[in-house]
Amino acid sequence: MPKRQPESLSGSPKRIICVARLSSEKGIIGLLEAFAGARKDGLEAELALLGDGPEKEAIEEKCKKLGIEGDVSFLGRRSEPDTLSAIAEADLLVLPSFMEGLPVVLMEAMALGVPVVASRVAGVPELIDDGENGRLFHPADWKGLQTAMLESLTNPEQSLMMASKAEQTIAREFDIKVAVSPLPKLFADSIAQSE
Repeated sequence: MPKRQPESLSGSPKRIICVARLSSEKGIIGLLEAFAGARKDGLEAELALLGDGPEKEAIEEKCKKLGIEGDVSFLGRRSEPDTLSAIAEADLLVLPSFMEGLPVVLMEAMALGVPVVASRVAGVPELIDDGENGRLFHPADWKGLQTAMLESLTNPEQSLMMASKAEQTIAREFDIKVAVSPLPKLFADSIAQSE
């Protein structure tokens, strides 16, 4: 798996990536509003949307309306290796969804050492401890998303520290050896209690 280069957060413009289906429940229109607001606040950044879906035309139209069409790229659907490479090249992964389970793309970004910002939905807060290993915002709070993106990209030292903690979270909680190691004792205890 490609690793993000730590020095990438020091350059400009910053590269934000969102890997999601281009559909209304993914919150892409709100992400565009937050991104446009961050640009007005002086953030030098580009936004890459990786995915495809039924809202693509509406999203392109929103980019034009906000005057950010030159700063937003549509990468379409990509293979898993190409997706991982695109994430690894980013300074920040943003997941603005209104609903998610436990998003694999979020875990992939964290494992790659890429700072993350995600909406506080479903299983996401179980993965991200806000301010510790990533940043969370409330769904549809686009001003909150704007602030989280600005904080992540204008404070590289803190973001890299959180990204490092995120890597540790994934290694600790999703390593198969770590996950499976308690099972023999649990099975033995269960058998002992039933006898």
